[in-house]
Amino acid sequence: MQLSTSKLLLPTLLAAVCVVPQSVAASPRGLDPFRTERAIAKLAPEYAAHANLPCALPNGLLTLEDAINLALCRNPTTRAAWAAAQAQAANLGIAEGAFLPSLTITGNKDREHGELTPGLEATTTIERRSAVASLNWTLVDFGGRRSAVANARSLLAAAAHSGSATAQRTVAEVVQAFHFVAATEQAFAANQQTEANAARSLEIARALQTGGAATLADVMQAETAYHQTVYARIQSLNSAEGSRGNLAVLLGFSADQPLKLAPVATPSAAAVTARVSELLALAARQNPELAAARDQQAAAEAAVTTARAVGRPRISLGAQYTLAENAGLPRQKYDSVGLTISIPVFSGLQTHYGIRRAQATLDQATEQAEQSRLAVSQAVWNAYHSLEAANQQLATSATLAKAAATNEEIATGRYQSGVGSILDVLTAQSASANARLIRIQSEFSWQSARAQLAQAVGRLGSADDLDAVAPVEAR
Repeated sequence: MQLSTSKLLLPTLLAAVCVVPQSVAASPRGLDPFRTERAIAKLAPEYAAHANLPCALPNGLLTLEDAINLALCRNPTTRAAWAAAQAQAANLGIAEGAFLPSLTITGNKDREHGELTPGLEATTTIERRSAVASLNWTLVDFGGRRSAVANARSLLAAAAHSGSATAQRTVAEVVQAFHFVAATEQAFAANQQTEANAARSLEIARALQTGGAATLADVMQAETAYHQTVYARIQSLNSAEGSRGNLAVLLGFSADQPLKLAPVATPSAAAVTARVSELLALAARQNPELAAARDQQAAAEAAVTTARAVGRPRISLGAQYTLAENAGLPRQKYDSVGLTISIPVFSGLQTHYGIRRAQATLDQATEQAEQSRLAVSQAVWNAYHSLEAANQQLATSATLAKAAATNEEIATGRYQSGVGSILDVLTAQSASANARLIRIQSEFSWQSARAQLAQAVGRLGSADDLDAVAPVEAR
């Protein structure tokens, strides 16, 4: 159908200009007429924190909460995840914009100069100017745009939940790295103590040899043990330096960034009170990776509807206003308004196979969502039992370290008094050194296990979330 009118077109075009904000053409980063980015902050609480946290290293000691905030703000992996969510928010805006009309204004000016009439030497100049305003508005497409918006909205939710999952993984890595720095520094101090004890045993053996109460073999055994402790101390220093570089990179700094960590409380935790079934139910509700998989499934469902809409009719409104001026001729003005109905008849079976592809993608997304559910349940199960074991190891390692230290003192005293043997001393010193390292490892394992459980449940954005899973009872 084609209608011609001169009184109706101009108001229609002006109305379209009013509907579409003029500032959209400039598309500044802060402009969001459809408020798409609000969905990111609503679905992913870590996103709001990322946007408002300070990114500078504090002047004082670096606490665990400071380290988490820095990682949420500066870590490139986290920032890339939020950028992906923002890109998907823009895709939602594009899908929403399909409901609005499109307005295009074009202008043209050309000039012809030369011998326009054959056989005449006189030259002529002709100037032409024209301007065309065109409006196109899809009125009905039988669900195509609506399903596209649903698809984009679900993909935005998936991107937001994926960003949340990335942020929580980063927090878990920071928690483990922070406590690993503390553990390696404690191990270095423990190895220094072991080295000092070995040096003392070597001095005692030499003194006893001088007095005739010990043999050269005792001295050589003590000296061998001493150099072994020196070697262990050097290794532990290297591990401590490496752990600091790893933490600095996780926080978004260069590996050589100096970090002054606040002291970490020595935990003495009680048994886990929550039942594993409760944690599994909580993870099913709030784990962001599982939520992202469900969002992908919902997006695939909407994509099936979109694929089917490709084969349906489309009704569009078109309008055009033209102004033309040619030298020597009257000004021309004309306009047109019309409805266009497009009915797909045959597309080489592309629509048919597009629907089959969308359905297969939905089947794949459904199975991936189920796989995510199983993976989350396994992560919660493993982390729960790891934390239970870590709680028991804390108590056992404390008793072990105390008993081994007492045994070392007794063995050293007996040898210095000429009653015991150097072998008893070295055995006791080795056992005491191992007990100290086991205690340090058990503390780190407990901190790591509760971070893994908080991440598996889907709640790990701050140090408070760690205490909600397993509070620290300082020894």
